[in-house]
Amino acid sequence: MANKAAGSMAAEPGFAIEIAGERVAALGPGVDRKHLLRILRGDVEIEVEIELHGYTAPAARRLVTATLLEMLREGERCARIVHGRGRHSEAGPVLKAGVLEWLTSPPLAAHVLAFATGRPEEGGAGATIVLLRRTRAG
Repeated sequence: MANKAAGSMAAEPGFAIEIAGERVAALGPGVDRKHLLRILRGDVEIEVEIELHGYTAPAARRLVTATLLEMLREGERCARIVHGRGRHSEAGPVLKAGVLEWLTSPPLAAHVLAFATGRPEEGGAGATIVLLRRTRAG
């Protein structure tokens, strides 16, 4: 994986992002690749689904950020973000591109281990599976 693959958005330093067609895979800085492989194999339990269809980009960003931060507080680690493929948008895949940017930028970047395009049964290119870091009890 390389930082800033063709077509990628600006990411926090250290995020390794690979884009191949409609598929995206990303690994947080210093994170073992096994976490990404777990997502790609479907070996993670999706605990929360965030449905973004019908949202504007700013509203979707607020929803994604609030939901993932709440997941961290609750000790949940894996979410499916359903953003669609952007085929019905004149501007292209706005929400899909937004999710890539939001997950690799503050305040979420520090909490993201890895994320990838969903497998076909998870929504395929219209969904992103994200795995969050474990939170330390405090």
